[in-house]
Amino acid sequence: MSEDIKPVIIEDKTQRLKDIIAETEKHFNHEVKISPGEAKRIELIRKMKQDTDKQEYMIMFNVLMLVSTISAFLHFVFFNTYFSLVCVVAGIAYFIFIRQRLKSATILLTEHKNNFDKYLWEGFYLKEMRYSAVKLAYFIFFPLFVVFLTDMVSGVDGHLSLWLSVPIAFVFSSIAWLIYFSDDKALYESLESDLKSLQYL
Repeated sequence: MSEDIKPVIIEDKTQRLKDIIAETEKHFNHEVKISPGEAKRIELIRKMKQDTDKQEYMIMFNVLMLVSTISAFLHFVFFNTYFSLVCVVAGIAYFIFIRQRLKSATILLTEHKNNFDKYLWEGFYLKEMRYSAVKLAYFIFFPLFVVFLTDMVSGVDGHLSLWLSVPIAFVFSSIAWLIYFSDDKALYESLESDLKSLQYL
């Protein structure tokens, strides 16, 4: 009796495996048949989402603005120079301005979820905005932070040589930026080129 049942069980299991394989092949064939344009769009959205610039750049931006503003404020307290007070106000204003622009760009991005090409472009603009915000902050506020920190460590207000110190610090920070962030610049140029090519796919 058991021998009569066994072939039926094997046949049922075999049919189940065949059904699973057929279903898998159906899905696989569906994926293969996507157009070159669709494949490119999927590749771009994955590349943009896997990038860690959102977290890294915002940490850099927040830390840089915090330390530069605090150093400018302490410099004002120690030496009572109005230039450092102006830097405090400028740092706070720039921080608020950038945060508001990034917030608006993020909201705008979510409004284009149903238009894939527009969504990709808005995502690219948002990434580029973060890059530019950190770049500008690094160029302007990092040299000032170096000058203020040097004054506080030495205990001497070097405002007479300020216009010499800032350009020197600016040159060094610019060189460091070009070396450290050149890969990111190349990545964004590549992304922009790929996005422009979508209109031909």
